[in-house]
Amino acid sequence: MQTTGLRRPSNLGTTFSQLQCHYMGLDYQETFRQICSLGFNRIRLCSYWHEIEPAENKFDFTALDWLLEESHRHGIDVALTVGMKAPRWPEFHFPDWLHARQDTATNRAAVDLNPEIADRALNFTQTVVRHVREAPSLKYWQVENEPFTRLDITAGRYLSYDFVRRETELVRSLATSNQKLLMTTAISLPAADLAEDDRAFQESLNMADAIGINVYTKVPAGNSLFYLQPLPPYWEKLKAWQASLADSNKEDWIAEAQAEPWEPNQLVAMAKAEYPSCTPKRTSNLVNSLTDLGYSTVMLWGCEYWYWQKKNDRNLWWWTMQQIIQASTVEA
Repeated sequence: MQTTGLRRPSNLGTTFSQLQCHYMGLDYQETFRQICSLGFNRIRLCSYWHEIEPAENKFDFTALDWLLEESHRHGIDVALTVGMKAPRWPEFHFPDWLHARQDTATNRAAVDLNPEIADRALNFTQTVVRHVREAPSLKYWQVENEPFTRLDITAGRYLSYDFVRRETELVRSLATSNQKLLMTTAISLPAADLAEDDRAFQESLNMADAIGINVYTKVPAGNSLFYLQPLPPYWEKLKAWQASLADSNKEDWIAEAQAEPWEPNQLVAMAKAEYPSCTPKRTSNLVNSLTDLGYSTVMLWGCEYWYWQKKNDRNLWWWTMQQIIQASTVEA
């Protein structure tokens, strides 16, 4: 039975991380098959540098090839992240061999200012694109993940506009004619630095065919027990960006819509069935709000978490996702 009042956009998806499955003790293939069975029409996959290039110039695409093939088998379009920064902690996924000879942990700095890191990252990106670009399910290349955002969880590290321009030009030169470029950004909570947010949005708009915005509605304030939540200027900015994307004839995405708890000092909050930062009801309401704002693609964040809950006999998250997917579609 479908829950009344639910609305969803025409494109609904999620982000899948084999890295997160490993951390949570899940078999990534079993988990991915279950996620694909839910009925999403888009999924975002991650090319993790440390996984694919464990030794310098020695590449292993076993996991990524399997995920792309399984996506195709289920008829799901894929957006693939490429570069040094990808979804899930610690975001900068440097291989050990690079850690060993370069300072990859420099605080509050553009990581690509180190010439070797920049060159090796471009080589990695080029290798990934060349290897998987003919995959039939692959429709979007996401160049880096929130590259310009300076978050505490990444020790304030970020990527420069100049480097990301070089990288997007490289990917575009190698992509097939039917593939588009996606970039992601965010609005600061609680909408405290809108000028810098606007610059990141505009720079992304100039480089990509689609822009994805990450939307989290209740997150810890540092290591405290307090939470940050969006104020009215946040939602006003989110609506303005959607209008700007429509005017520019660019695709408007919510790349991450919070559908997993984000609790203080926890990589994943797994001890309880529900947490203050995110519940199935909050997620349903968020999808409604984003649909009403006109976003045509919403990617729900936390699929590994939903499946972990299901395997531990807590079915509410899984059931809620089924209800959202089955909800009435609203065309943007």
